[in-house]
Order: sequence, then C-alpha cells, then structure tokens
Amino acid sequence: MRHKKKTKYFSRTTGERKALFSNLSRQLLEHGRIETTTAKAKFLRTVVEPLITRAKNGTVHDRREAAKILKGKKDKTIIKKLFDEIGPVYKDRKGGYTRILKLKNRKGDNAEISIIELVEREKIYKTEELDDAKGKKGKTPKDTKEKPPKGKSVKEKQEKTRDAKSKPVKDNKTAVKKQGKIKAKES
Repeated sequence: MRHKKKTKYFSRTTGERKALFSNLSRQLLEHGRIETTTAKAKFLRTVVEPLITRAKNGTVHDRREAAKILKGKKDKTIIKKLFDEIGPVYKDRKGGYTRILKLKNRKGDNAEISIIELVEREKIYKTEELDDAKGKKGKTPKDTKEKPPKGKSVKEKQEKTRDAKSKPVKDNKTAVKKQGKIKAKES
C-alpha cells in the first residue's frame, strides 16, 4: 500500500528525479514535442504546465521561479523563449497546454511510449522547423521525390535479383575450399 505517498519516484533519488524532469521540460520547451514513456509524460505535464502559466504573467519573480526548475547551460535561452514566445501564445488559454499521444510499446522492456507536445506548437515552432529542414549549409529543401539510384535503373536491379533467385550459381572453387576447412576442423 502507498498510503500518503503522492510522488512517483521513477526508481531515482530526489536529485536524479529533479534533473530528469528539468532536462525533459527543457527539451519539450525547446522543441515543442518529445517522445518518452507514458508515465514520464504524465508527470512532465505537472512540471511544464505551471511554467507556461508563469510565462503568461511574465514578472521577474516568475522568471526566477522558472529558472529554478530549468537548470542547465541553455536555461537563459529557454527561459527567454518561454516568456517571450510561448507565454503570449497561451495568453487566452486557461490550462491544458500539453497533449499526450500514445504511440507503441518499446521493444526491449515493453514500456508504453508516448509523445508529449505543446497544443498550439505550430504557431511557435513554425520557423524553426524550416531552418532544421534547410540543414547546416543553408540550402533549401528540394522536392521530396525519391531520386533514382545512380547507375542502373530500378527495373534493371529488380530483374537482376529475379535472375539471381531463379538461377543459383555454384562456384566449385569456393565449395571445395569450404569443404577443406570443414575437414580440417574435424580432424
């Protein structure tokens, strides 16, 4: 029984748990959408939504309280983004700034994976996604159509694989070498 135990521990000490959710909340505010386990996403909601509520007010005290939670190297840029870009978008909204979309179960431990995202993230992250699509060199993305492979066409490659499947070719030299190695290992 878990009488009078309100927090979820996530098999971590207090410092590790605070660091985990500080990092997750920083990533969510930076990118607008992250993929994590459902349990962490539900708990992350209780960390991020009060931050956004504070960002709507925008006082100095609110900035300092947000800085306590968002500790890290990039906290100044994230706090600036939170109060200058994210807060004004949710000015008229009374709550419910995040949504959780359940995806799948993780292959290794069968943990349920979800996406947690900000509700109106298209208004905030529109220009950044275009910058990410350009890449490092600053080139604009070209048509997303698949380019044909260099050299042989797709049809030629398909015909070649069909021929290879229908006509098995044996190389006598390799077969003899393999048999010799097997005999050598047996003796």
